[in-house]
Amino acid sequence: MAEGHNDHGGTIMTRFRSFMLLLMIISVVPTPSAAQTPSPDGQTFTFPWPPDWVARGRYQKMVLRGITGFNPGQWDVHACGTLPDCLMPASPQFNGLVYHNPVNPDEIVCDLCESWTVSRDGKTYTFQLRQAQWHDGQPVTAEDIKFSLDRITEPQAIRVRTGVLRAFYEHQSAQVIDARTIRVPIKFASPLFLENIASEYMKMYPKHVAQNLSPEDAQKPGKLIGSGPWKLKEFKPNISIEYVRNPNYFKKGLPYFDGMSFTIVRDYNRRLAAMQVGQAHTTEGPTIGSYGSEDPMRMQRETKGRVRAIYIPEAVQNYLVLHMNKPPFQDPRVRRAVFLAVDRHELVKIVRCADPFGCFGSVGTFLPNKGGKIVESPEDLAQAKGWRRPKDQDLAEAKTLMAAAGYANGFKAMLNLGNVPLAVRTGEVLAEQLRKSLGIDLTLEPVDRATQVDRIIRGTHHASMDSSGVIILDPADYLNQHFLVIGGQKNPDSWRNPRLSEIIQAQAKELEPLKRLRLFKEAVEILRGGESHVVPLVWGYSGGMMDYRLQNFHVPGSEQIVKHFEHIWWDPEAPLPRN
Repeated sequence: MAEGHNDHGGTIMTRFRSFMLLLMIISVVPTPSAAQTPSPDGQTFTFPWPPDWVARGRYQKMVLRGITGFNPGQWDVHACGTLPDCLMPASPQFNGLVYHNPVNPDEIVCDLCESWTVSRDGKTYTFQLRQAQWHDGQPVTAEDIKFSLDRITEPQAIRVRTGVLRAFYEHQSAQVIDARTIRVPIKFASPLFLENIASEYMKMYPKHVAQNLSPEDAQKPGKLIGSGPWKLKEFKPNISIEYVRNPNYFKKGLPYFDGMSFTIVRDYNRRLAAMQVGQAHTTEGPTIGSYGSEDPMRMQRETKGRVRAIYIPEAVQNYLVLHMNKPPFQDPRVRRAVFLAVDRHELVKIVRCADPFGCFGSVGTFLPNKGGKIVESPEDLAQAKGWRRPKDQDLAEAKTLMAAAGYANGFKAMLNLGNVPLAVRTGEVLAEQLRKSLGIDLTLEPVDRATQVDRIIRGTHHASMDSSGVIILDPADYLNQHFLVIGGQKNPDSWRNPRLSEIIQAQAKELEPLKRLRLFKEAVEILRGGESHVVPLVWGYSGGMMDYRLQNFHVPGSEQIVKHFEHIWWDPEAPLPRN
């Protein structure tokens, strides 16, 4: 069944951060649980295969049956920016250089590598690769890793969720030492380098295949191949996504099924019914924002524990994108008016709370309070414009701004949004708020996820309602997603603020926690000016459902990690847990 995080008494990354902070001061560091070898050149972290949990797994001659509501629209994870219609269908085919330990997701461990060595100044990483092969039988080499790092950081290329790597890695600077060794210099010492390349979007591609694909061809199913646990067998649009087990997977013993088949069902209630009657073993992901409501908990109750509810708190932000490529949102006064007028507390109460299950969300903020770093506290929000209650002062200022911009009586606008129930309900409540407070008449146009994203990128509507899952468990994550990368889904009209850009660069280099927190707070003050393209709405839970016989799934801190299905197995003799 789904399990919570196993605390091993301190993760590798916790100790690694300590190592980074002490690099310049002392030469002796604590020994983490992974094999570690100190040397004059730095510190080596080694990850032998297999870890203990592999032997506990049970291979079953069966196909894992999943259900998804999304038709994949993109397959190149370097370029795309969406979880349900890109990362989830693509990820099982690929490996990263490093990744989040699937049985202890707070840890970062080797994936394609078997060890890494970090230099004493923290500015050079040397990775030793495992003996692995691509799906076509060709060996994975250091040349492929260098190619992938350079492809991700290619100048001017659209890199929605991987563009952050440019802040750490200089394009074409990696050195191939031999077929299985690569040296990667970074621009400055930072523990965030490993956290970012552990992202599921930072997959490694075979040079001999990917270098021959245009950006358009790379987005087509089956054009890119990987080294991962699953091979794409067939994608039938609007019907199914099917995978077969990689028989030559370099992680011996994995995966534990012959194949996976995800049926595409657009209707939300039909997906719930499929889980209820046992037609599907798991939802996609298995965690995603569209199930971040009371429904998984209700399903667990109604099936008496056969279907287990899985939740990640505060994992997904719903927000507005105000498109600046056309009136009226090219005017910063109108953008600020909308930012002030939104009643986030009401949105949570109406959309995210349900008796007797409680609430599955909180008021939206600009930055996630993750990794033990609280940037926007409840006490702070209680006094902040846009969040404080009652709303009288904020609404008065918003109306003044609208009048100054020439829209005292409001205006009509089109809102692009997804068609899942949570999104539609949020859009309905938001539209009513803006109609009552500012006279803005929003027409909602809900569509499937792929179409919604395409509309955002092209700026076809006045505004779009979107969602974004946390990738790395650090407040910098949303600065990187929405404001570091210019263009693409998260910043389609290339909004930027010079001081904010400086802060984003500075916080990545800052190793002193209090100084870094001050930089985050300064960034928030800039964004609370309300002139950017982003209007935070609500933080939501990521949710999902799994049959109780699926074992070894450990709930991660982000819905964007552990998406490869290589580690879970089916135990037909598992006892039915108490509901």
